[in-house]
Amino acid sequence: MFLGESFLFSQLAKIVIGTAPEGYDTALHPMAYAGWAGLFVTALNLLPIGQLDGGHVLYALFGRKSQKIYKFAMLAFIIIGAFLYPGWLLLIVLLLYIGFHHPPPEDDYIQLDPKRRLIGYFTFAVFLVSFIPVPFYIR
Repeated sequence: MFLGESFLFSQLAKIVIGTAPEGYDTALHPMAYAGWAGLFVTALNLLPIGQLDGGHVLYALFGRKSQKIYKFAMLAFIIIGAFLYPGWLLLIVLLLYIGFHHPPPEDDYIQLDPKRRLIGYFTFAVFLVSFIPVPFYIR
């Protein structure tokens, strides 16, 4: 079984070891495996859906409008699960079971200041560069 690569992991690998010749693969050090697992779990937690941390960030940025984005993100995740990696289907079922509803905060009317909005958008950038659409595959 082989590991898929996120954009961030592949770029870091190019910086550290360079590009492997065609037909060759790289043997990872255990610390690199730990880094891969850390990026994988971080990306899962930052999915912009429901009660995951990415869902909380999305709600903080867009408030009640985030419901539409949750549904779009879930549809995109279902498409990835259906066509790229069926292993996501169990997580999709769990996310559908948990639902998209976010508990309202005490004060839903105060908007985030620009610094906090920037941090929220940076969080989604971290998700995009660390997400692995096909985390495991067999050659």
